[in-house]
Amino acid sequence: MWSQLLGTLGGVVIGGGITFLASYVNERSKWNRSQAARWDERRLQVYSEFLIVTRGMHTLAARVVRIRAGEADPHGMSLQEGVVQLGELERERIQRWQEVQLLGSPKAVAIGDELNRCTWTLEWFAYGELAGDADWLLIVREAYRLRKELSIATREDLGVAEASIAVPAWRDAWTPHDHMIEVRRRAQSLPPS
Repeated sequence: MWSQLLGTLGGVVIGGGITFLASYVNERSKWNRSQAARWDERRLQVYSEFLIVTRGMHTLAARVVRIRAGEADPHGMSLQEGVVQLGELERERIQRWQEVQLLGSPKAVAIGDELNRCTWTLEWFAYGELAGDADWLLIVREAYRLRKELSIATREDLGVAEASIAVPAWRDAWTPHDHMIEVRRRAQSLPPS
């Protein structure tokens, strides 16, 4: 009788232990998944905000460079206004960069460091510290390349299934001037209408 009671009691204890262990493992994996999703959402936000403000700085630097070269801004911005806005965006970019450094993957942070160097160089052109059309085009293309590389590293970090991004066919002729040359060349090969 005691052996039968001990056998039943042992079975209950072992069954309870297994049930407890299974519940613990299940709850722990649910918690881990929810934490991973939470941090993925935050990293996505941080990466996006950094890329958006950086792209904004690049666009604004290009506008300021054109104003400095004597072109009228289509929106009526003055050189002084552009420089002030660039400084404001720089402060925001620094804040966003700190967040990327805290939450980003080592690869994304390394690419982001290079993108920051490129952004500072674009700013120097905007501030008139650097000049030269050929150098300007080189640094603008470098900025594009680095923004794209950071986007790819971000996709990898967030586990996007297809992390690579296709290279656009117009990569080497992307300025409006180069684009118009390409459009004219294609138009010449069309039959008359």
